[in-house]
Amino acid sequence: MDATLDMKFAENTEAIVTQFGFKDLRSFVKNQALFLLMSKIEKYESEIRRFEAKYKTSFDAFQEKLSSLKNNEVFIQEDDYLDWRFANEVLEKLSRQKQELENA
Repeated sequence: MDATLDMKFAENTEAIVTQFGFKDLRSFVKNQALFLLMSKIEKYESEIRRFEAKYKTSFDAFQEKLSSLKNNEVFIQEDDYLDWRFANEVLEKLSRQKQELENA
């Protein structure tokens, strides 16, 4: 991606975003990126809450229980475990990105 914006684009866009209460294009981009991150964070938090309600336990406790069932075929629980783990990992990454952007 080109690191610089076309000056005409920047001027036109800045005039538009200031109409929406943003002081400049940078603050608009930061605000919108934070909004997108918060939306994704809510999605994964909701998914994690769904698993916690379904299994009535935390991820760590579920992981321990599942590992104790190694000789049993528990395909649904294993699939849920993978989805739950993925949701936790993505949530952690998105939360770090949000914090970095807030401090930028």
